[in-house]
Amino acid sequence: MTAKVKDVFHWVNDIAPFETAEKWDNSGLLMGKKDNEVTNIICALDVNERVIEEAEKLNANTIVSHHPIMFSGRKNLREDDAEGRLLCRLVRGGYNVISAHTNYDKALGGVNDCLAQALGIDNPEKIEGDEEEIVRIGNIAPVTLDEFSKNVEKALGDVVRVYGDRNKMIRRVAVCGGSGGEYAYMALRAGADAYVTGEMRYHDSIDLSWEGLSTLHAGHDATERIAIKPLANGLQNRADALQYNLKVFLVSMGVVE
Repeated sequence: MTAKVKDVFHWVNDIAPFETAEKWDNSGLLMGKKDNEVTNIICALDVNERVIEEAEKLNANTIVSHHPIMFSGRKNLREDDAEGRLLCRLVRGGYNVISAHTNYDKALGGVNDCLAQALGIDNPEKIEGDEEEIVRIGNIAPVTLDEFSKNVEKALGDVVRVYGDRNKMIRRVAVCGGSGGEYAYMALRAGADAYVTGEMRYHDSIDLSWEGLSTLHAGHDATERIAIKPLANGLQNRADALQYNLKVFLVSMGVVE
């Protein structure tokens, strides 16, 4: 059988309900139409020129991304800027684009659960009082901050910037993929010894280290791309269960997996 875009949309919604996305977000079906037939699917962190090139090779006319296109409101569609060229190429190629952003950040098994799992956090929980339900917190086997930072680098495959006393023992860790600086003080109040996020303000990190919370800046993409493979697997499993004739390909750091 041949799947349609509306089928893929429902699968993504099943994994990360779109109704949970933040109001300022731009998740959902962003290009194409629900009745279009789907050849194959590309899953990626971002929609970029490399992803389109792989889509062309793999006969994939549908892209499911974490980061949305048209995230900031546009008032024109011109080809003399990077995003404009990208959008025009997507339109000319007849691509369908679905993005799951903040809804996938907070979903069960989504970005922040994947990040917590990768860092060895036992039974990660949502922080009480986190209305957006994004941050996860839990315990790890006690290690020094220095050793923990090395474990984070190994798990995420990227360089980590560390703020805090490297000899401090770390037992309780909070995480938020991407740009999670706004939640750092929430992690402090919840009793975390360390907070891992993609990026945050330098001076906030210094202040927090004096307050007793060590922070680790592990890279926006590194803290989120670990969740793209589970998303791709979830879509493939749903397609297979319904006997749809399509493949879901993962493009990570420009490479097809």
